[in-house]
Amino acid sequence: METLQTLGTALGLSALAGIDLYITVFFTGLAIHLGWVQLAPQLQGLSVLGDPVVLVVAGVMLVVEFVIDKCPYADSGWDTIHTLVRPIGGAILGLKALGSVDPAMQVVGALLGGSVAFTTHATKAGTRLVANTSPEPFSNIVLSVGEDATVLGGLWFVFAHPVITLFLVIAFVTAFWYFFPKFFRMARAHATAILHRFHRPPTALPVIVPEFFTEKVEWALPCFSGRWKGLGRYVRGHLVATMPGRLFFVGRKNYRVCVREIALPNIRLQVEPAQLYHRIVLQTESGETIRLRFTRKYAPLLPGALRWVDATAVTSSASALRLSRGTPRDRLECESPYATTTRRP
Repeated sequence: METLQTLGTALGLSALAGIDLYITVFFTGLAIHLGWVQLAPQLQGLSVLGDPVVLVVAGVMLVVEFVIDKCPYADSGWDTIHTLVRPIGGAILGLKALGSVDPAMQVVGALLGGSVAFTTHATKAGTRLVANTSPEPFSNIVLSVGEDATVLGGLWFVFAHPVITLFLVIAFVTAFWYFFPKFFRMARAHATAILHRFHRPPTALPVIVPEFFTEKVEWALPCFSGRWKGLGRYVRGHLVATMPGRLFFVGRKNYRVCVREIALPNIRLQVEPAQLYHRIVLQTESGETIRLRFTRKYAPLLPGALRWVDATAVTSSASALRLSRGTPRDRLECESPYATTTRRP
């Protein structure tokens, strides 16, 4: 039981360090320094956190993080910087909690502590990226305050119920890595969309497609999938138009190639501008609904792509494309409707 308690305390502190390293270090050290927590003999390594020098440094960094963590976009930049800092801090806390053990167990403890801290850090950073897609700043403040309260409550729980903490950490890490592919795709898409807000759009529809697509391409517009039955959301790929007048979505999901043809006859289209993405909703003649997301960098090129779809749909079905209620296509500006660039070698 003593081993489980020690391991639960070590991994619990590492998990909380991945959310907020400085709150974890400062308040753990403060509790030890003031005698609020009586350390068991096997946890005496944590007594160093009560040193006044450690408390001063952790307190200063806590104030800095407390302010930055409540500012949209600045919080994501701070999280990026701490992608290495928090896992390393979690590994050190885990080692201190384990105390004097043989070198092999020290290595194992550092690896476990760092991995658990990275898991909680990645969860926090990804959640903040999603929150930054909202135009109002209050969601960031609410999330930040909730995270601070979670860490403070978690510190009490770690020392009061270390064995339960161990099983909770194991359950969380298992769930995280099970859902990690979806979580990673979403975080990557939002990070790309945020960065593309500061990029100049190209002046023509590009013809840059993955090397595994062998059709003769007229243009290819980078995008992410939305809700699409059988494919899922946030799959990175291209909306590809080929010379014979066919339309495809081409991408990769979990290292597997995804190529899906979009039937053009009698297709219906809806354009939905938003803060980070311009969403396109396609409804095929068979009733299939396809949603695609285009970042702000490529949104100005959508009219050219839609004109191509119009012309091709008219040719293939002998009827004009019916546009559902949404933003008119002429609201979006585009300098050139068709590509003049060359295919990537």
